[in-house]
Amino acid sequence: MKSEIVKEEVINIIVEKIGIEKETLYRYGSDRSFFDISIGLKPRDLLTLFFELQKKYDIIFEEKDIIEKRFDYLNNMVDAIIEKQASE
Repeated sequence: MKSEIVKEEVINIIVEKIGIEKETLYRYGSDRSFFDISIGLKPRDLLTLFFELQKKYDIIFEEKDIIEKRFDYLNNMVDAIIEKQASE
């Protein structure tokens, strides 16, 4: 259940801070990279999202978290947040 709550919060941050439509994220976000043309996130948007998530969840991501966990996929991002929260 926690993952669904975090997923919804991440989607809301993407909508508010980056301007991607919520319907697009629901349709494609779980199985496509955020950089896929159907979603359209730019690398600078991912950086913005990265900092917003750190602030919201009071966690610190390391470079390996972003690269190894494929931070450009919604479900991977949610898993990384939950994992960081559990380890801190």
